[in-house]
Amino acid sequence: TKAAYASVTGDDPKLLAEQAVRKIREKLAGKVTLVGAGPGDPGLITVKGLAALKEADCVIYDRLAAPGLLEATREDCEKIYVGKENHHHTLRQEEINELLVRKAMEADRVVRLKGGDVYVFGRGGEEGLYLYERGISFDVIPGISSSMAGLAYAGIPITHRGIATGFHVVTAHNRKDELADIDFMAMARGTDTLVFLMGLGKLPEIAERLIEAGMPSDTPAAVIEKATTSAQRTVTAALSEITDKTREAGIGSPALIVVGKVIGLRERLNFFENKPLFGKKLLVPKIGEQTSGLTEALTEKGAEVDELQVGRIEYADRTFDKEKLERVNWIVLTSKNGVEAFFRDLFASGLDVRSLAGARFAVIGARTADYLYQHGVKADLVPEKFTGKALAEALKNVLKQKALVWYIKAGNADSSLKEAVGGLCHFEEIVAYENMDALGEDSRIEAPERYDGVFLTCASSADRLMEALDGRIPEAWQKPGKIFSIGPKCGECLRKYGFEAIEEASESTYAGLLEVALHRIR
Repeated sequence: TKAAYASVTGDDPKLLAEQAVRKIREKLAGKVTLVGAGPGDPGLITVKGLAALKEADCVIYDRLAAPGLLEATREDCEKIYVGKENHHHTLRQEEINELLVRKAMEADRVVRLKGGDVYVFGRGGEEGLYLYERGISFDVIPGISSSMAGLAYAGIPITHRGIATGFHVVTAHNRKDELADIDFMAMARGTDTLVFLMGLGKLPEIAERLIEAGMPSDTPAAVIEKATTSAQRTVTAALSEITDKTREAGIGSPALIVVGKVIGLRERLNFFENKPLFGKKLLVPKIGEQTSGLTEALTEKGAEVDELQVGRIEYADRTFDKEKLERVNWIVLTSKNGVEAFFRDLFASGLDVRSLAGARFAVIGARTADYLYQHGVKADLVPEKFTGKALAEALKNVLKQKALVWYIKAGNADSSLKEAVGGLCHFEEIVAYENMDALGEDSRIEAPERYDGVFLTCASSADRLMEALDGRIPEAWQKPGKIFSIGPKCGECLRKYGFEAIEEASESTYAGLLEVALHRIR
C-alpha cells in the first residue's frame, strides 16, 4: 500500500486518490477473464475458455451461456446469474460492471461468461474498459459467435463462392429499443449475406426497409430460433413473406434473422436438423449432478433432453487394511460409482494399486471396465451380457472354494450376487457408497405427455421416477416407444408399477439404449 501511494504523481488531490486506488487494486485484486461461451451448444466453447471455467473461483454468467458449462466448475466455485431478457434485467449493466470489480477484490480468478463472443454485441468492450479504468487486470478469451455458428447449424453457410463473398452482421435495435440506424440502401444493393442479431421484434421493419431500398421481394430469408441447441427451429421464406411465416410458426427469441441467396443451400447442407432424434424431447432421470453420458449420446443424435436428478452418491469413506486387502482374490465392481468409491477408499487408506497385485477384477459392462482401466487396472472378467445374472454365471466358472471375494456395492443394492456365488467362496459385501434420494420439492414432472421418450438406467431411478409422478403413470407413457429400460432388472421394476409397453435394450449399456431409441422412438 505504501509503495502504491509513493508511486503516484501530480498535484490534483482527486486524481492522486484515483491513481492510488488504482495502484492498490493492481497489487491486491484478482484477475477477471472475459470468456465467450459460444452460441448455445456447450460443446462449442473453446478449449481455453473451458480451462478458465475449471479454474474459476467465481463465475458471473449470462442468460445465453449454456447452463451445462457450469458443471465444469469446481464445487466451491461461486456462480452468479446476471442474465438479461427483453425488458427484464437481473442487474443493470452498471451493476454488473461494479460486481466484476467487487468480485475481483474477493477472488483470485473471476470468469465473466458471456453468450457467443465477448465483443460481438455482448458489451464486453464496456466491461473491459470499466475494469481497466479501475485497475483490475483482465484477459479476453474469444468465443464462437452465433452470427456464424447459428447459420452453419441451420445449413446456411455465411459465405459461399459464387453466391456471397462477404457478410454484414448488425444488431437490429438501439438503446431506445428502436430499429437501429442501418444503411439498408447499401445492404440492398449488394450480394453479401445479411445477419441481424437481437432483432426478432423488428423483423417486419427490417423486411419492409430492405424491399423499399430495392432488394427483390423474393430474396431468400430465414429466421433461426435457439440456434445450435436441440431446441433449434428454422423458418425460411421469401423476404416479403418471412414475417408472416415466422409468426405462424410461433418462433421466439433468441433468434437470428438471415437474408441472402446462401439460404438456397440449406436443403443440402442442413446436417443438424436432419439428425435422427432432432425435434424429439426426452427425459433422463439421473444419479448425481454431472450430465449423464446417456444425455450426451442422445443430444449428439439431435434430441432435446431434460435431466431429472433423482439420486446422489454419498461415499462411505471406508479404511482398508493392507494385509487383508492383499489376501483378496477377486474384487467385483458393477458400476462406475463402485469403481470411484473403491479407489477413493484405497487412496484414503494410504494405499495404491501395488496393494492390488494379487487380486483379479470382475466387472459388469464395458463402461465399468473402461472406467476401471482409467484407474490403471484392467478387468480380468467381463461377461458377454452386461447383467448381474451373467456375471454370477461367469464367476462360478473361475471361483475356487477358498477364494476371498469382495463385492463393492451400494448400500441399497440387493444381495442376489452373494446368493448366487456365496456358497462357492468367502464372499464379503463391502458397502462403499449409498445411492441417496435427491428429489426435491420442485422435482414433480409437469406436463409429462410432452416427452417423446423416457430413459431409465437403473431400478432405483425407476422407483424415484414414480415418486416424481406421484405414483400415477401418464396414459401417453403406456404407448410403445415411450418408456426405455437399460436392462431386465430395471424393466422388472417398471412392470411392478404397471408399465406395459417397455422398450428394453438388448445390451445393458448406454449404447444399447441409444440403439433401441433410434429404432423405436416415434
